[in-house]
Parts: sequence; C-alpha cells; structure tokens
Amino acid sequence: MGLNSYVAREPRPLPIFILADTSGSMMGGKINELNLALREMLTTLNGVDDIRGKFQLSIITFGGEVRLVQPLEDITGLSLSELTAGGNTPMGQAFETVQKMIEDRGIVTSRAYTPTIVLISDGIPTDCSEEMYSRKNYFDWEPLKNLHSGVRSAKCQRLALGIGDDADTEMLKAFIDDPEVPVIRTKDVSGIAKFFRWVTMSTVARMHSVNPNETSVVAPLFDIDAEDIVI
Repeated sequence: MGLNSYVAREPRPLPIFILADTSGSMMGGKINELNLALREMLTTLNGVDDIRGKFQLSIITFGGEVRLVQPLEDITGLSLSELTAGGNTPMGQAFETVQKMIEDRGIVTSRAYTPTIVLISDGIPTDCSEEMYSRKNYFDWEPLKNLHSGVRSAKCQRLALGIGDDADTEMLKAFIDDPEVPVIRTKDVSGIAKFFRWVTMSTVARMHSVNPNETSVVAPLFDIDAEDIVI
C-alpha cells in the first residue's frame, strides 16, 4: 500500500452527557454557577493534549420539560448555549432521553469509549409516584431500571452532584449505583465549580490511561467537608 493510500483513523470519542436540573429552584446563583462551570470544563478539555481520542459533549436539561440543548458533538469549536431555570423536575424523562441516545449507534458510535453521564440536581424528581418517593426505593423506578439495564447504558460511568439540603441523596445514590463512586453534595453554589473540576480531572485521567474504557475516578482533591461526600 502506497503512502497516498493511507488514511488516518478518526480519533475514538469519549462522550460526556450532562443531565442538568434546570427547575425553578435552580434560578439565580445556582444556574449562573452551572453555566460558568460548564464553560470552564469545556475550555479545560479543549486544552488537553496527548490523549487517546477526543471528547464529545451533550447537555440535556430537565426543568418544566426535558430539552436536548446540546446534541452530542466534538468539543472542538463548540459554543454552549446559556441555560435558564424554571418549572418542575422531570428527572425520569431525562434518564429516558439519555438512555435512548446512548443505545442509538447513530449517536454514540460503536468505536466510542464508554460514556460518562453527569447528573446535577438540587431537588427531587417530580415525575415519579409518591409511593416511590416515600419508599426511596428508586431501583424499582422504570426510567432508572432501564438506564441500569440497557445494553450500553448499563456500562456508563455515572457521577452526581446534589446541591443544597433539598437534593435527594437516595436518588443520586441509586443513579450512580456504584459503591466505589461517591455522591458529592455541596451546601452552596461554590461547590458546583469544584465538582466539575473533579469530573474534568477524572475524564482527562481516563483519556490518558492505557484503557479509557475503564471508568474509575480520581480521588476528590477539592476542599469539601467530609459530611458533604456520601459514600
């Protein structure tokens, strides 16, 4: 084969899906800090060199309705839309949306590394039954069961941040479903940027590793009170 016949292979993508609570309780400082944190993450990922592929990003919001505000795309040259807050918290619909995207090989290609799903919420899901909420046995909740049992979505790395005292820690634990990965909670908006720096560090570490499909995370290095990390 001549040199002119050689075609460089496209770098393998590592998809990152952000599930962002944009309900009414996120208005003000929370949504502002979330917008800043997302832009900081994007800037950092764009500046990473010598990795085993490329990063892709998608943002799904759930506030009043579920919206795909950022389809899954390569981060190079990506410009993020400003997120706004309002409405209730249809978290289950957001789980269904991301699960369908991950199972769709036209969106997440067969060559892609195992995706990362990042959940940020400051409240409780409003689209599950009162019985489910009172029992806190979210593993029986259909949208979460489907996410955990999907052929491809079951393998995803899942990270979560709970903002404030109203965040449903049991839901975040059930979403992660991995005793090796902590649920991070923050009492105020200052923890949002710290959380996303941790997510960024963990994602970059994967892409520098021998096998980026391994979904281990780096230890949280930010200054956060012990009670705010739920193991």
